[in-house]
Amino acid sequence: MKQKTVTIIIAALLIIIGNAATGICQGKVIFGFEEGIPVWEIPDWCFEKEDYVAESIAVSTKFAKEGKSSLELMTDFPGKIWTAAYVEVQEFFDWTPYKSVSIDIFLPKEAPFGLKTKLILTVGEDWKWIEMSRSVKLIPGEWVTITASLIPGSTDWRRTQVTDEFRADIRKLGVRIESNMRPIYSGPIYIDNVRLE
Repeated sequence: MKQKTVTIIIAALLIIIGNAATGICQGKVIFGFEEGIPVWEIPDWCFEKEDYVAESIAVSTKFAKEGKSSLELMTDFPGKIWTAAYVEVQEFFDWTPYKSVSIDIFLPKEAPFGLKTKLILTVGEDWKWIEMSRSVKLIPGEWVTITASLIPGSTDWRRTQVTDEFRADIRKLGVRIESNMRPIYSGPIYIDNVRLE
């Protein structure tokens, strides 16, 4: 019995050492939407602007990247003008131990091509709005992963120098889906597996 226990412990240690040597690190899922969405919201200012077209959010079991549920964001993109759907979570985050933030987004297969997305952070005491420096194309019928580096010196954030102070004082994390003149789309978009790595 004792020999079996020692063998299991040694095997576990070898796995940990091997992962460390190859740089494999388990990420931390901070929002999986398995137990509701009490802190995620469409902010009030979005409902006051004609170019913001998110209508509602809810937990859905229709699609999930991990687990059984995801955040369903209902949208109504009219086309012809730039419009966006935005959802965010306000919390005080200290991300200094992490190298990146990632989110998985799913567009139903009947949706058109042309929608793009980016992550947005609100950082520091002055609540500075910081967008990703690039947009990521959504692909109908597929989960797309959006990842942005949190490493000091990262160029993934527009007009911003990533520092340890930046990473230690994240106030909001937001996701914006954009339609630039086209496409026209009225329907759901699914968000899941918000994680740090």
